[in-house]
Amino acid sequence: MIEKSYYMLDRYQLISVCSLFLLYFITNQINTINALEPIQKNDIFSSRTLEELKDYALTQINEDRKNFGLEPVLQSNNSAAQIQANEILKTKSLSHLTTDGFKPYMIYSLYNGTGYVQQNVAQIRYVLPTDYNQNNDQKSSDLCNKGNKYYYCPILDPYKAIKDLEYSMINNDSKCCNNGHKNNILNKFHTHVSLGIAYNKYILVIVQNFENQYLGSNYTIEKNKNEIKIQARILDQSKYNFSINHISFFLDEHPTNLSYEKNKNKNSYDLGDLKLMVSKPLPPFEKYIQGDDSYRIVEADKWNSTTSTINLEMSLPDNLSLENRVLTMVVYGESIENNIDNTNGNDYIPLTSYTFFNS
Repeated sequence: MIEKSYYMLDRYQLISVCSLFLLYFITNQINTINALEPIQKNDIFSSRTLEELKDYALTQINEDRKNFGLEPVLQSNNSAAQIQANEILKTKSLSHLTTDGFKPYMIYSLYNGTGYVQQNVAQIRYVLPTDYNQNNDQKSSDLCNKGNKYYYCPILDPYKAIKDLEYSMINNDSKCCNNGHKNNILNKFHTHVSLGIAYNKYILVIVQNFENQYLGSNYTIEKNKNEIKIQARILDQSKYNFSINHISFFLDEHPTNLSYEKNKNKNSYDLGDLKLMVSKPLPPFEKYIQGDDSYRIVEADKWNSTTSTINLEMSLPDNLSLENRVLTMVVYGESIENNIDNTNGNDYIPLTSYTFFNS
């Protein structure tokens, strides 16, 4: 399912939208035949590099975007997706969390990500037919990698696996995931994708971290106790003419292996608890209406925002408890173009996010 949280809009209130993307499984049954002869070596694993596979995966994504009339995304060099794919292959547990408990946007920031990220995760692997695995807990590697004589596992072609996963996320996603993966791939506001691919002979994992990158490389985000400053140039090659609407702050518990073990099987993730919205100062005698006691709306100390630059300063409330918490800031923009067609249902577009670990 795709879950969205809406905050009702009135004259002075803002909307925050958070989309959660599910895991997706494609499985192949192990053929129950006598396979006494050894599995032949497949040169596909020695002749093709990881970068070639990522280029191929990017081509598949952009072909789908082109078919829907969308601009292509560029490949990002952020390494968070690859680190997560490697972990999933090692643990054989498909999860949006790393084994240290980091959510996708956390590890993305940790590895110097400068955009807003939304993640798809998928894998293709062998499983036992139900008749042979009534508890559904037998892993493919328990049989395939041991060369069990009663089961034969054809070696996966990683190119075909990538193509099959992409096809399913675009064409069969409603069956499992309410088109969550498809909507992520076809989000018109995504500019980049960082890819992680990890595989062996019988399993392939792909992590797609789609990014909104709208800040120039010379941006600065400074935090000094409760004071935060942002200076940046807005990159807007598609001419959406973004202006900053508001900044939301979310709180998470500090990531740990315990939080991973507790939540690793969840098929979605969120941005934590919304605690604060910072918005443009209002004229005298006007104020923002507080419609939900779970978060506060405050005015920025400084708000210089155009369609090309932002220069913001804000103060976090003293009673915002940050001890042993992770603070994530998301900057939301809106387009001044009246004819913008937002087919993804977002009222405001996340232009960047940043996670503070030492709050």
